[in-house]
Amino acid sequence: MNILISLSNKIKMLSVFAILICTISYSQNNKMPAVASFEKDAVLNEYKTTNSSLSTSENHFKFGNKSLQWTWTDEASFGTSNFKFLTQDESPLAYGDHFPASPTLQMAIYNEIPQNGSITVSYEKDDKKEVWFDITLNFKGWRTIWVPFYEMQGNAPKKGAAVDYNYFKISTTSKSGTLFFDDIIFSQYQDDRHQYPDEIVPFIKSNLNLSDDHWMPLISNYNRIKNLEAKPISMAVRLDLKKFEQLIDADLTIAKKYKVYINSLRDMYAELRLNDNGKTVTGPPLTFKREQSYYDKNQQGADKFNDVQSLGKVLKKLANFYDRANLSEKAEIENMFLSGTKYFLDQGWQAGSNGGTRHHIGYNVREITEAFFVMRQLLYNEGLLQEVGSSLHWLFNLGMLLDDESEFHVNIDYLNTQSYYHLMLIFLLESQEKQAALLSAYSKYMSITLAQQNEEWGFKVDGTSWHHNGHYPAYGIGAFQTVPKVIRTLARTRFRLRTEGHENFKKAFLASRIYSQKFDWGFGNAGRHPLEGNGIKSLKEEFLLMAYAGSPDGKSEIDKDVAAAYLRLWGKDDILNTSLFTEVNDINKERLSGFYTFPYAATAVKRDNDWAAIIKGYSKYVWASEIYVASNRYGRYPANGTIQLLNNKGEKGSGFRQEGWDWNRYPGATIIYLPLEELEAKMPLIMFRSNEFFAGTATLDNNGIFGMILNEGKGSNADGPETKVGFPGKLKAKKSVFSFGDKLICIGTGISSIDEKNPTQTNLFQTFLQDNKDPIYIPSKKITKFPIKSELAENAETKNWIIDPYGNAYHMLSNHAINFKKEKQNSYHNKYSVNTGKMNPKGKGVKETEGNYASAWINHGLAPKNSNYQYVIYPFNNEAEINNFSKRIKNDKSYAILRADSVAHIAKDLKRNTTGYVIFEANNNLENGILKTVSKSALIMAKEDGAQKVTLSVVQPDLNFPEYQKGKFRNYSQSVKFTITVNGKWTTSISDKVLAVDNSKDETIISLELKDGMSHEIILMKL
Repeated sequence: MNILISLSNKIKMLSVFAILICTISYSQNNKMPAVASFEKDAVLNEYKTTNSSLSTSENHFKFGNKSLQWTWTDEASFGTSNFKFLTQDESPLAYGDHFPASPTLQMAIYNEIPQNGSITVSYEKDDKKEVWFDITLNFKGWRTIWVPFYEMQGNAPKKGAAVDYNYFKISTTSKSGTLFFDDIIFSQYQDDRHQYPDEIVPFIKSNLNLSDDHWMPLISNYNRIKNLEAKPISMAVRLDLKKFEQLIDADLTIAKKYKVYINSLRDMYAELRLNDNGKTVTGPPLTFKREQSYYDKNQQGADKFNDVQSLGKVLKKLANFYDRANLSEKAEIENMFLSGTKYFLDQGWQAGSNGGTRHHIGYNVREITEAFFVMRQLLYNEGLLQEVGSSLHWLFNLGMLLDDESEFHVNIDYLNTQSYYHLMLIFLLESQEKQAALLSAYSKYMSITLAQQNEEWGFKVDGTSWHHNGHYPAYGIGAFQTVPKVIRTLARTRFRLRTEGHENFKKAFLASRIYSQKFDWGFGNAGRHPLEGNGIKSLKEEFLLMAYAGSPDGKSEIDKDVAAAYLRLWGKDDILNTSLFTEVNDINKERLSGFYTFPYAATAVKRDNDWAAIIKGYSKYVWASEIYVASNRYGRYPANGTIQLLNNKGEKGSGFRQEGWDWNRYPGATIIYLPLEELEAKMPLIMFRSNEFFAGTATLDNNGIFGMILNEGKGSNADGPETKVGFPGKLKAKKSVFSFGDKLICIGTGISSIDEKNPTQTNLFQTFLQDNKDPIYIPSKKITKFPIKSELAENAETKNWIIDPYGNAYHMLSNHAINFKKEKQNSYHNKYSVNTGKMNPKGKGVKETEGNYASAWINHGLAPKNSNYQYVIYPFNNEAEINNFSKRIKNDKSYAILRADSVAHIAKDLKRNTTGYVIFEANNNLENGILKTVSKSALIMAKEDGAQKVTLSVVQPDLNFPEYQKGKFRNYSQSVKFTITVNGKWTTSISDKVLAVDNSKDETIISLELKDGMSHEIILMKL
């Protein structure tokens, strides 16, 4: 027994000792640096050398004030075991583990003199060389590299796998040389999309199609510029080239009211902390997205850096005032500008260098590009134009213009951030012959890509602007701000854009004023920017540019369509252009009314002269919203069949504000009402698409219909690796809206959820109260009281109605209570996460918001099985119409709801003799009107013109995108074949869409092939 006890105690002691050793070992390892910087000489003691010497140097540096200088003779090396690897949690990953990430070496290298030799960077494990790669030394200045371990030679780990090495080594077989190293991050997890190859690490991503990342500067594109052979050009072409330069110069010239304040320019320049010693210009590291790299103040010193965009803003200011300065000021501006330019180049922003990554670079180098263009003559005089031009040609991938046409693919990011700069950069070539050759290539590239409709992104046949796999006006507007300058600059010259490209862009450009009211495009298509004042108000100058660029075919010097739109939007305050358009060219202000369809956005827009209703859904092809890592955190419902009513004052003037907004309460949406903690998405990035294809809209003679199958249970994510996503409440509904005349008839059936804790509801409205006494109206009274919360009881005689503070009336047809309230609401800013406590800096620290609102909704209860609703909206009533509303609805015999079940929603406009069919289930007898059955789900409108003629507007809502893997699509429609059967014997013309007509029996079967979700009209004549 004593022996057993003694043995047991020994085992315990050994266990404690083992744990202690592990703890000490872990503690010691934990003190090892994840990043090596060389601010103190003592760090040199951690390095071993062969045939070389190490020292710290102040001649060149990144973070801090020193770097590691390595000087060698003969075959040499240095290395260290004093480091640790960062875990994924320790690595600064913007999206956490949402996107795949892998351990990556990050390091800065400086070379004073280009050399023919190379160095080898390697990692060892227990004295055995495991992974390595080589770097050629034919560069000058700083180079920053990001090299994933899975891209290295040797026993490379799998992508994403953790690494474990205990010795880091740099070696060379070159006879002699000197290099400088700084900020060595031995291993940080880095987003696998972002490590970029360049001329010193060309092996990265060598197995991928690099052109898939349109931000990535490619060696192949740069070589096209270097190898370009240009033909002689005429004097007329030379004159065109000078004209284009002058137009761009004029565009970049700031207003004369801005005067030179040399002290302000000195102060801005001084903040860069540059030191020009006559040989090199040193300063803090010139960074791009510094937050993506691990930083340790103890190792690297103070966190001082210059972002490339900040440098660009300083150089742009200097360039702006250069020509209006006096001689002494001009000389000082020259010195500052040239020092900034040399610093830019020395920091590694040179041709052939990617600095680790350049993803989304276009947004950050616009100012510096403009500055170099404006100062191109000074750069030429100083012998710097070629090097600066080459740097920007590389950075902006200018050589892509010279690629084969089959590789041309439209991209709104390119149009927004690069297209105008490509035009600009052509003139940083010294040879006019090369300028002309590239300008011809540029015009062809822009013409082809702008005309493309069946690409992943770009401008679709319905005028939608696709980016991030969906219609995204917030990105489209960048193209709308840029491309008109290109079109106007090249207009009426031999370099003008081809008709097809100009025409398709014009269609998308003008579509923006249809889905915006007056300038706001509303919350349904706001992406990750809900209720943030997004719209087309900033496009005033661009509308003028498009108008004066002339018609797409070049036959008219003024585009009358664009001019008419300009007159409606801005003409009242622009006497000069109004006179030119109306009096000189006989162009009048457009009247924009009717029903417009955008199937690629699952959006319908009903427009009157003074108001618009934006109706929004989603499907397996069109996402509901973009819920981003730090934006739109509560954005689950803005496309759940929403109906946003906007008057001529836009969102704010119509009651839509972020302050206090209840993110559950989007008007028209069927939702599960959740606490915001539960409403907030659990994923950092989700753009939810359901598994339902049915979301579409049809139009006929200014009437229209909209329908969708809402299904939150299962779907896919339009961005990121997750293809199977869904929401736990499994909310479902079949929803439709019939726009007849000045009213919207809203129907919902099959409403269900499995949430037994939170109620399922359909929202009528939520509007901001300008004044707490702003009234809402119900049949019995006008309510100015605040706060108040009440309901209108169920009423089988359909006498229930309520009118919001902006005059929008909601008449309840189904036997439902109307819940309503006026009260103060507390909410969160969309950029604040209530669950993590994190705030997007763009939210300016506004975490909690509040505001006074009126709202109304229909309650379907907890976990409903088959609920429904029917109501009619009469938008924007004036005071007289409000006072007479009960009489109005009593006498309104203009419509009838014929069917509302799981098969179809059918309603008729009795005034116009038009029936709308929203048919969810095929092969059922519809039992109403001329239409009998459809072989596939459809939206159809039928207008009877007497007994002998019927006009059909037919939509097949299945966009039928090609699916290249489960839940991932190519974003263009494929045709769908189906048949419709109408009662009676009819005939119609055969076409590419009407394939056959069989009227051999007492009914007529029409075979169709449709795509793009667009309305196709068919005229039937009675036999």
